[in-house]
This record gives sequence, C-alpha cells and structure tokens, in this order.
Amino acid sequence: MDIELDYNPSPKKTFFISIGLNKKEAISFDYTIKGHRVIKQVLIDKKPFPRGKKPTSEWDALIINNGKLEKKYHIKWLDMGVKDWVNNEIWETIWKKPISKSLAKKLLSYSQFFSDNYKRLKQLKKEWDEFEKLLKKEINRIN
Repeated sequence: MDIELDYNPSPKKTFFISIGLNKKEAISFDYTIKGHRVIKQVLIDKKPFPRGKKPTSEWDALIINNGKLEKKYHIKWLDMGVKDWVNNEIWETIWKKPISKSLAKKLLSYSQFFSDNYKRLKQLKKEWDEFEKLLKKEINRIN
C-alpha cells in the first residue's frame, strides 16, 4: 500500500495521511487547519507551482510503500478552497465525510510514531501492518 504521511513528529496535534487509490485518485485522512475529515481527491492538472506566489503553507512529507520509506520530500501548498495546489499538482476534493474522534486519535498516534521513527521502519513491521489494516478497513467502510 502506497501511503503518504505529512512528516508529523511529536508533539503535533494535526496529521494528514493520504492513500493513493490509483495515479489520479486518493483518499486522505485530514486533521488539519482545513478540517477534521476524510476526503476523496482527484488529480485535475499538473503544472508548475506559480512563481512568485506565496504558499499557504510548507512542510515535509514521507512516502512509504509496503512499509519501506521511498522518500522524504518538501511540500509547498496553496489552498484554493475545494482545490489544493500541491507542488506541481492540482487536486480537487470531490467528497468529504467527518472523521470520528476515536479514529482521529488512532491516526494521530500512528502519524507521530512513524514520523518519529521513519528511519527505522524495517524494525516496525508489526506496527506498520496494523496501521495498513486500519487504513484499509476505513477506506472500505467509507468508499
């Protein structure tokens, strides 16, 4: 499973976890300034981030595939309402649903745990498998 986590070391209180369904669709668990929700997004365009435009925010993210870190990279984000310009891609939210407090608490814990320990993921197979199982269950329930 291909999972993107906002790099979220402890003691942060927010998280963003995105699971690619294919190259143009993703389900994301969003507990950030935009809301506390589960969203489905579609990639609507690819073009360079606008020069001279100040991002709404910037941070680092981790891409982890089948429990292995593929890369850590920097994100520039421009909030455009239901659309988000993320680096060189524009994503549109096509639906959103509330996230339960119990799920948010679990996902925050996992997000911090893997952010704090991303350099030693090989040793955390059991925890990663539990995390993937939880995400699959939630995606099947809402999608």
